[in-house]
Amino acid sequence: MLEEKQSVIRRTRRSFLKGCTGKRHGHIASVVVQAWPDRLSVIEERLTRADGVECHGSSSAGKLILTIEADDDAGLVTAMSRIESTKGVVTASLVYHHIEEMDDE
Repeated sequence: MLEEKQSVIRRTRRSFLKGCTGKRHGHIASVVVQAWPDRLSVIEERLTRADGVECHGSSSAGKLILTIEADDDAGLVTAMSRIESTKGVVTASLVYHHIEEMDDE
């Protein structure tokens, strides 16, 4: 017979449906951005001003390789939306997305 154990984590139904497990996660994503080549330096500067966004390379054809670090998926979606809506950005493609379980330190 199974012993009944009381959970120490108090979750609401809403947090359960949203996938909140009570543990912290870090989201890391890699994004390739196609921008207008003549505005590349200005666009790169605007995009990297945002928290958690770094540029790791660019080409004269107007491509940028960015990484985004966010605390949750909503932060990642917000950052992607900002990137896509930046004036001069043609497209932004998510290439890689990793979710890392973080320690509570």
